Amino acid sequence: MNAAVRPVDRLIAAYNVLLAIIWGSLIGRAEFAAVIALAHVAALSLPWLLRRGEGRLGPFTRTLHDIYPLLWMAAFWTELGFLRPFHGPTHDAWVAALDLAVFHVHLNAVWMPRMPWLWLSEPMHFSYYIYYLIIVGPPLALLATSRRDGLRDLTLRVLVTYLGCFTLYLLFPVDGPAHTMTPYTGVPTTGFFYHLVHAAGDFGDSMGTAFPSSHVAGALTVAWASWRWFSRPVAILLALEAAGLVVSTVYTQHHYAIDVVAGLVWGVVLQLTVVPALNRGPALFGGRAPA
Repeated sequence: MNAAVRPVDRLIAAYNVLLAIIWGSLIGRAEFAAVIALAHVAALSLPWLLRRGEGRLGPFTRTLHDIYPLLWMAAFWTELGFLRPFHGPTHDAWVAALDLAVFHVHLNAVWMPRMPWLWLSEPMHFSYYIYYLIIVGPPLALLATSRRDGLRDLTLRVLVTYLGCFTLYLLFPVDGPAHTMTPYTGVPTTGFFYHLVHAAGDFGDSMGTAFPSSHVAGALTVAWASWRWFSRPVAILLALEAAGLVVSTVYTQHHYAIDVVAGLVWGVVLQLTVVPALNRGPALFGGRAPA
């Protein structure tokens, strides 16, 4: 058993510290803020407990150690929604102005009304919906085929991207056009995938998380890593799915085009800077983290 804390453990620990500080600052303003802050502090011991458990429970704990970052990611996403009321005003006006300055029109507002054809709308909404498959499918495939190195590398890259986006959302919340602009109500609203996408959004969306687009940044990250860990046909398929998401997120009116550009740029920056830094850095609890 490798005694070193993994890079992803250090990343999650740092984000837990950030959230503990944020919730601590909300004591007296938010219900259960003190309890939640203490829970994030307690979570710092989880990597150590998982490492200890690997020696006693073996494969089960090792698998849990590999996938627990993805479970944390889902929890962190939901937590953003709980923190949103304490952010105050969002920066939607600034982002909308930037979108106009760059593209001279809100593409998300005009594209669907100008091309409201169901044969176009349904593939677009399907491309947006399979985002969930893009994010969940590759880690599960690597886990099922016991490619642990690939699973750990992909998990680290995905967590870097999402926690990088989440940190920006905490500092610079933007609700986005899906919540601030009137949606188009023509023929596309009759489609099956249109309703599926909106039902999923109503179930699991968190406000203040529009800029940059974490959907785009996350899909880019998975496509990036797939060239190393999957066969060429699978990598090409994931790249095409990511490209479809980049386009569809604007057509379906979920994001400004500038959100997409920011998601692409931010995703690339994080992969080129933070991932190598974490792989090189010292472990929190001594030793050296595996690459």
